[in-house]
Amino acid sequence: MKKLLFKKYTKGFTLIELLVVIAIIGILTAIITANFGTAKSKSRDAKRISDIAQIQLTLEQAFDRCNAYPASIYADEDISTNCPGIKMTYFISKVPTDNGTPYEYVSNTDKTDYVMLGYLENNNSVLIDDIDTIIGTGFSNPLRCDDTAASPKFNYCVQPK
Repeated sequence: MKKLLFKKYTKGFTLIELLVVIAIIGILTAIITANFGTAKSKSRDAKRISDIAQIQLTLEQAFDRCNAYPASIYADEDISTNCPGIKMTYFISKVPTDNGTPYEYVSNTDKTDYVMLGYLENNNSVLIDDIDTIIGTGFSNPLRCDDTAASPKFNYCVQPK
């Protein structure tokens, strides 16, 4: 019988096989990471849309109670002279913000109409139904609601429903 000097090992992976597997894992990780960035910006937009809808409901409750919209949604002041002592905190414990930045809000002089503006990062179907110009009169400080501004963000403006 011949005695073998070198034993042939068949267990394990070769260096080439390991490099191929590592390359495939790297490519898949890059693809997944790129998709997470888009998903995160879309989730931030969904939160902004939800916050604005929540503020709108609060404003409608305030209008139903006081027959006026507040001059400011973030100031701790009475909604109107018709409702002394009634503030926004009566209807909502904390008015949502966009990562600490308040949503832009303006009411007309007789407090019967308002416009609220939030900025979205992505083109969204809600932009079809938003307002692109201020409708109504008496706004002393109009907001820029059109989407034609040279900006990386999309203007999402709403008025009373």
